[in-house]
Amino acid sequence: MRNRERVNLKVADEGPMMADMIATVIRQYSESGHLISRSELQRRFIEQQQPTPVNRDGDFSSALAKALQGHDDLHELSAGDGAICYFSSQNMTRTYALMLLQRQGDPARLIAEVVRENSATYPRPVPFYIFARLPFDLTPEEVLDCLKRMGAEEEYRDIVSTTTSASTIYLYSTLHLEPDHASMLAEWFDVGQFENP
Repeated sequence: MRNRERVNLKVADEGPMMADMIATVIRQYSESGHLISRSELQRRFIEQQQPTPVNRDGDFSSALAKALQGHDDLHELSAGDGAICYFSSQNMTRTYALMLLQRQGDPARLIAEVVRENSATYPRPVPFYIFARLPFDLTPEEVLDCLKRMGAEEEYRDIVSTTTSASTIYLYSTLHLEPDHASMLAEWFDVGQFENP
């Protein structure tokens, strides 16, 4: 009789266990600086199930819903193409997650939004090399390709560059910064502040 009860308890606990497994996977991805897509999460979920259940989609959807309801740090994001990704706020801010999501979709749009936000909010130009670092992680060639494409599209006509005396390229938005002001700020950030502590 007790053996039968143990089996029943294990089956009853399988839902919360699978929800916890989903939460663990999302947190691991976030900790490593990545989002996880719904399809990848589902693939990992199915791999963990032994034996393979009859209703994979229903089981996954149910476990995912339990994970999101039971763990306040788990969040869902929707991309422009309808793809859904997840992240944990224990290891990643929503702003950072949105940057990662935009990078997956259109890096040119991401570059433009970051440059515009910096030009408007702080105001300051953005060094070219920052897009080669996390969370952007683009190669210099990818950034140059994006800038070339942006220069040909009306939507991005406000994104321009200035070069400092140390040959560092900075990007800014003409919607928020005048060219002379942007050049002066770039020179200060790149050279002046180090020469005049």
